[in-house]
Amino acid sequence: MKKAILSLSVLLIAAALAYPQNVVFKLTGGLSWLNGGDLNAGLLGESAAVRAASQSVSGGFETLNNGLGGQLEIITLISDRLGIGLGGGYYRVSKVSRISSHGLAGDGTAYDATAGYNARVSVLPFHVNFHYFIPLGPRLTLDAFAGPVFAIVQFNVANPTTSTIANVDQLVTFTASQTSLGGRFGLGLSYRLASGIALIADGFYRLGRVTQLQGNWAQSGTSDAGTITGSSSEYYLWAYQSGGNSRIGFFDKNGPTEASATGAQRATISLSGLALGVGVKISF
Repeated sequence: MKKAILSLSVLLIAAALAYPQNVVFKLTGGLSWLNGGDLNAGLLGESAAVRAASQSVSGGFETLNNGLGGQLEIITLISDRLGIGLGGGYYRVSKVSRISSHGLAGDGTAYDATAGYNARVSVLPFHVNFHYFIPLGPRLTLDAFAGPVFAIVQFNVANPTTSTIANVDQLVTFTASQTSLGGRFGLGLSYRLASGIALIADGFYRLGRVTQLQGNWAQSGTSDAGTITGSSSEYYLWAYQSGGNSRIGFFDKNGPTEASATGAQRATISLSGLALGVGVKISF
């Protein structure tokens, strides 16, 4: 199915370029949301696990929700109503959060601990849009569009932790890149200010996901036992269940080894979500 969609897109683009009537440059910027999938579910579960194991807690790991982005699209008009666009852009969704806890260790020793989760999803999407234009008045036009999206995705995490147990102070980092093939569909309104120039407002829903996130993992820090250090280029982001909560973590190809872990699988980050933008359209 994916190959059929790409083949059809190539044929339609070739047809549009062979018989161009007009070219439109469309530049927009705004907010992009993402579902997050296993990543967001795991962040909520990690907070719940800390609360269940502690006497008191402040803060919590927050989910990744929305961020800023922009895109440029070049639309070839093949009739007054039809156009084919090629475009690309960039958007980033990030969140810095922290949780602090106080409790008793297994031997009854009181402890204080903090943990941060600084996560970022950066996306370079490239798309083909098939446009259908509906005039609503002498200056106002409705634009219905849809098409496939190919995206290059990078996922970055910095996870600092401290604990009075063994005076642990460490930082875990993880960086991975993956590609995604999805789609999008939406509506836009354009208001013509003058010949060849219009203001636009767009809204579209994006479909996509990345999985099999293999990347560079590293840990560094200190404790009463000495220096903490380690690294690997063969770690994955994993999702699993433990203690009734969704969890996430970085492990090698074998996944989590703790006895309570069930349903382990390599995590999926859902890129699906709404995007809203405003901008300008210039016709030649």
